[in-house]
Amino acid sequence: MATLIYRNNVQTGPFEDAQILEGLGKGVYSPDDLGWRQGLANWTPLRELYPQAVAASAAPPAVPRPPPRAGQPERLGDNAGMRMLLPVGRSGWAIAAGYLGLFCLIIFPAPIALVISIIAIWDIRRSKRTDQPKHGMGRAIFGLVMGFLGTALLLVGLFAMVLHR
Repeated sequence: MATLIYRNNVQTGPFEDAQILEGLGKGVYSPDDLGWRQGLANWTPLRELYPQAVAASAAPPAVPRPPPRAGQPERLGDNAGMRMLLPVGRSGWAIAAGYLGLFCLIIFPAPIALVISIIAIWDIRRSKRTDQPKHGMGRAIFGLVMGFLGTALLLVGLFAMVLHR
């Protein structure tokens, strides 16, 4: 069935349903754009004329990865295999958090590991909005958990020493 579209104060069409559904899927048309076809008394939002298309497009699109930079080789940090072998492309804070998490077994650096881990998580999340995202969330989480456990043990030990006196 042929439908006219009214968008940005301009009437276009007529279009077949398949064309409009494709346009809604690609974002050419908005669900708020108006449509009219024979048998309708008034212009109607496309979301009411094509509810199946609007429901399908309600899911957010996948976040696109930045395209590789033309003329430049792929960075070592972009390769997941290399990140497993070498600490490339990782947040320096995440690396520090991971090592401090290991040393938390000694208990004294535990509060430092806790703070550094929080900074690492913040740094990694912030870098995801740039064209050079950092990696190492696993190390940062490890440092956070170990820092929390080590700090808890340190506090229990200090509390026991205070009660023993």
